[in-house]
Amino acid sequence: MSIPVKPFPSYKWRWLSVAPSEGLLKAPVFLGVIRALSQFEGDAFNSDRLIEELDRVRRDTNTDINLARTGDRNLIRNSGQYWRGTGLLTAKRGEVELTDFGRQVALGRITNDEFAALMVRNTVLPNPATYGADEVANWRRVGLRIKPFELILAVMDRLGRTYGVPEAFLSSNELISVVIPLAGTKATVEKTVESVFEFRKGRLDVSEWPDCVPAANDKRLAREFLLFLANFGICQIDQTADRYEQRFYLDEVMNAEMQQGDEQSFLENIERIDEEVATSRNSEIPLIIERTRVSASVLRRPNQSRFRRDVLDAGARRCILTQEPTLEVLEAAHIIPVGNGGTDLVGNGLCMRVDIHRLYDSGKIRIAPNGSVTLHEQIEYAISYADLPKRVNFPQEIRAENLEWRSRYA
Repeated sequence: MSIPVKPFPSYKWRWLSVAPSEGLLKAPVFLGVIRALSQFEGDAFNSDRLIEELDRVRRDTNTDINLARTGDRNLIRNSGQYWRGTGLLTAKRGEVELTDFGRQVALGRITNDEFAALMVRNTVLPNPATYGADEVANWRRVGLRIKPFELILAVMDRLGRTYGVPEAFLSSNELISVVIPLAGTKATVEKTVESVFEFRKGRLDVSEWPDCVPAANDKRLAREFLLFLANFGICQIDQTADRYEQRFYLDEVMNAEMQQGDEQSFLENIERIDEEVATSRNSEIPLIIERTRVSASVLRRPNQSRFRRDVLDAGARRCILTQEPTLEVLEAAHIIPVGNGGTDLVGNGLCMRVDIHRLYDSGKIRIAPNGSVTLHEQIEYAISYADLPKRVNFPQEIRAENLEWRSRYA
């Protein structure tokens, strides 16, 4: 195989920040910050009440990142590209101003799954929010535009289709050593898949290939693409391997081909965000996230049976929203997901019919700490859910702090 050539000397993949903080891409932290910002639009980024709220996010999500920075080292000054580069926060300096898209995400009108699908479909390199003008000019001069998430998922998917589902993964080293250099040459997905597999099996020597991660943070910047996919439930991560050998994998191959394109990102055409949201809702990404979530929820845990029994008993063995009493279709829904530290204790569960549970987990049904129920626009007028109540009463066993966490971070 011929050695790929860099399209220009500074070619590398960077999505959001030049100084990455991996913990910011964990969904509860990322969404918790945008919801905190939404409460204080018009405030300075270092206002006392915003700092206090960001510190609450830090405590509630157990992140080790200092979100409540002060003065010239406030969070947005140092890491604001995480929210500006994803189209949630405007470029206005000095005070908090969300985009309309950011407000929809903060209010839950765009669910976490839909947000993830939107990022996959619309993220295009170079991102004008995080690449300098000279860098953008280099990309445009050689006619290079890359949709990194779609490419990563297409490679994973094709690996699984070609070599078997257990091979449907990428490690950070494979992304850095093979995928990124080949993407700079506009290589086909087929060529990239073959090269990754040969590299994986020790049959492809890349020692003479170009180094596309020469600076100190470049490996971390490349890894952020995989971390986002894992943090938002599109793929899973093998926690047992060393950092750059960890496998990010799909549980199943996808039913639809993911095509590379040269369309503009929504950051360049923000006015068509509603159209892009609608398209993303109908993509395969939300279905992949839901299947991954369901697969993870049925893994056997020591207290799972007791949790279901206790939650159903506390809820009088009726769905909290539909009052359905048929035991075969009732489940115990976690308020704080297990993956985010939620427990298998009765105070962290609600009795729900299977479909209600799925909609609750996907953010299509939201239940506020005061019991008010909000339906996503996709199901608001659906015949099957037209009679759902506007408010529910919680069993006395439910812990209020769990409901509050859910409303802020899920």
